[in-house]
Amino acid sequence: MKRLSIETAENLAIKFRGEIEVSLKEPINTKSVLRKLNVFTIYRPLSTDSFGLSLLSKTGRRFILINSDTTRGRQHFSIAHELYHLYFDEHPEPHICSVENGGKSTSEKNADLFASAFLMPKDGLIQFISTEEILNKDLKLSTVIKLEQYYSVSRLSLLYRLKTLNLLSDSSFTFLQKIPVKDSAKQYGHDTSLYDYGNENIVIGDFGEKARLLYETGTISEGHYLELLNLINIIDEK
Repeated sequence: MKRLSIETAENLAIKFRGEIEVSLKEPINTKSVLRKLNVFTIYRPLSTDSFGLSLLSKTGRRFILINSDTTRGRQHFSIAHELYHLYFDEHPEPHICSVENGGKSTSEKNADLFASAFLMPKDGLIQFISTEEILNKDLKLSTVIKLEQYYSVSRLSLLYRLKTLNLLSDSSFTFLQKIPVKDSAKQYGHDTSLYDYGNENIVIGDFGEKARLLYETGTISEGHYLELLNLINIIDEK
């Protein structure tokens, strides 16, 4: 598989935003995008070194599993990463995206480039950065927090994106990377839920709807219907 250039990743992200009717400046609501694309998605606790999994079936149905034991900002990046695999990989195969000690494959690097460009569009980032900060490639902490909050991404993902766009110097990157994320956001008066785990057992997609339709039309029994709902853990335990 060919390694994407930054320019190509940018163009794919722009094209995809156009297809889902999201402007080149506004933030991505990942859950809304998944619903619009009808990508069946489940949030579940996974191992600490796993971020997500994606699968494209032979019939064209798309599935994503996201680790709910990662921060919400990380989850948003993982979803964008998996969308690349599902929509742009030449030969998408079932796999788990994780922390890899041996280095990432070309496909994984491509997915990261796309996710970064998709979630953090250049035009959108620049609108929040002052002329002085652009000239000096030195962003204020308040600007960085505003950006990560607006685009719902982790600080590290944002800092790498800013550095890739040549909007942040190496020294500024190193300095900002060392600042405690959650504490600094709190000190600047921001909600800190972005930096917490969450969404455990949330299910997105039409699986439950189709199961209900089968039950209502008498195609399956009530017991079978309840079994299907239990597969996605949406029945409360008594």
